[in-house]
Amino acid sequence: MKKLLYTFLFAAFVLFSTTVVNASDEVYHINREGIQITQDEYNNLLNVGFTEKQIDRMNYQTFIENKDIEGTIVSRVGQYVKTSTVMRNGIQYHTSEILTEDEALEEVARRKEQPTRYASGDYLNGLSYDTYKYVVTTIVYLDDYDVMRYKIDTTWIEMPTIRSYDIMGIGMEADKVQLYTTIYFRQDWLTTGGTFGHSTSCYPKEQSTGASVMFKLPTGSLEQLESYAYYSVAKKTGVTEVTSLVASGDYAHAITNVTDTAFNYFSINYGTGLVISSPYHNSYDDMPISQAIFSGTW
Repeated sequence: MKKLLYTFLFAAFVLFSTTVVNASDEVYHINREGIQITQDEYNNLLNVGFTEKQIDRMNYQTFIENKDIEGTIVSRVGQYVKTSTVMRNGIQYHTSEILTEDEALEEVARRKEQPTRYASGDYLNGLSYDTYKYVVTTIVYLDDYDVMRYKIDTTWIEMPTIRSYDIMGIGMEADKVQLYTTIYFRQDWLTTGGTFGHSTSCYPKEQSTGASVMFKLPTGSLEQLESYAYYSVAKKTGVTEVTSLVASGDYAHAITNVTDTAFNYFSINYGTGLVISSPYHNSYDDMPISQAIFSGTW
């Protein structure tokens, strides 16, 4: 009788253990690429800086590279930015304004209700070219590698009418950190016809003061347009402890058609963000940098 009882208890233990293992491996989400993601993997992706929408559109390679990394978001800053460009008496003027979420959405809604009145015109002929976007800069501590990931996300609140080569990046403090990885970039869009598209094509630029990418915006009628880029930094050789960090996210939108030769005329740093030199200085708008700040011991 005791032998039968022991056999029953052992079988129950095996069954319980199998159930627990299977539960941990249970599929929590299947994204648009058909990737089956468990709850633990999904949480890991969120914790290293990806949004739910980015996870849903993520490709297999990015998934494999990030799904098992344990991370902690140590700083995240987002801002709604309105930029305006106009030419008066042969002089080009740029203005930028930080809006609240409600203000940005209300302005864009008014423009949609009266598209003729608020249409972004030809700034060369005295009409204002206005754009609205949401820019987020994030610093993530990656536990497994003892490095920091810098990430920038840009979401267009109103689709830009000019689609040329834009520039996006994050500036870093060269006296504290150095590049640990190359920069990764991706942009995603949804057409008005309901078709999803994406691209990782870009011109990357990696410097001691940060990393950035130049990329071509998609054409056509769009409902959604988003992009993001990230890279990781390690402590600079010789630096043993860091108590503060600044990651400066910046985005420069081309306000006229430019060629890929613009790649040779920009740089990035944490103090001023993107710096675009002549002859392309007047070909891009300007926004306040989005700075994520970490204070602690690393």
